[in-house]
Amino acid sequence: MPANLPPQYFEVERQYREAKEPREKLTFLQQLLSIIPKHKGTEKLQAELKTRISKLKTSIDKQKKSKGSGGTWYQVEKQGAGQIVIVGLPNSGKSSLLNVLTNAHSEVGLYPYTTQLPQVGMMDYENIKIQIVDTPPLYEEAPAWLYGIYRNGDLLLILLDVNKDTISDFEKICTALNNKNIFISEHEFGDIKRHLIVLNKIDAVPEKKTRSEFIKRYQDGFSIICLSVSDMNGIDILKKKMFDNLSIIRVYTKKIGNAIVKDDPVVLRKGATVMDAAEHIHKDFKRNMKFARLWNEKDYSGQRVEKNHILNDEDVLEFHV
Repeated sequence: MPANLPPQYFEVERQYREAKEPREKLTFLQQLLSIIPKHKGTEKLQAELKTRISKLKTSIDKQKKSKGSGGTWYQVEKQGAGQIVIVGLPNSGKSSLLNVLTNAHSEVGLYPYTTQLPQVGMMDYENIKIQIVDTPPLYEEAPAWLYGIYRNGDLLLILLDVNKDTISDFEKICTALNNKNIFISEHEFGDIKRHLIVLNKIDAVPEKKTRSEFIKRYQDGFSIICLSVSDMNGIDILKKKMFDNLSIIRVYTKKIGNAIVKDDPVVLRKGATVMDAAEHIHKDFKRNMKFARLWNEKDYSGQRVEKNHILNDEDVLEFHV
């Protein structure tokens, strides 16, 4: 079966060959993998790209350990239950949102490009922590490492200022992302990146026309949240939406004969099974588990469940090994 690679693939491949910095090469390799049509005819090429990506990551890690910078490059190691990356044009309120969500102290200015490097904070959400990354403003000549941060994040938070031309600004962001093969809507070349659209500064002019026009145009295809960082309006709704869109679940464990205490969950992807939870805790649990009992708010109050039983958020497991 022929690969039928799109023209876009060959352009990114050219950029990859011309790149000098290893981490920039890695970004282009990841783009190539996202562009390839997923069918039997491309399986070999997909495998080759994955191998090259793996080898390059290993090389970069060795370089970091030997303190060889190899040029200016920034990345953010993932921590917590998930990594959410804020994307926005200059003066959209990204740093202010980071500060409100995480109690961080990122510099906030009334002039463009206040944030020059990634800024990180941890958001408390019920009994887990979620990592929030504020990034430099997106602009036409933005460095490759910025798109690397976007690509690595679990969820993009696209922040727009309702006092500006939100439709035009949103299209600019979409175009910039698409050009780097990061897609937030249906596209023939790659998977859709998880994302939320946030309309900020609604306190300034609550019924501004651009806000209603934006929602009318995009509400059928995107999840849109309206908020005001200055008066906290909509912040709690945003936190809940972010958690929901990370596609994770919290699973608690209890010791045999002990009461249920929900204070330190295991964080798993949606669709995870009892066996996945056991493996996450310790490889011996997976190997030696005889059975598990399940408690939740719906149908279970200590009944035995199969190892392939699919778990839900806030399920409680008691492992018998």
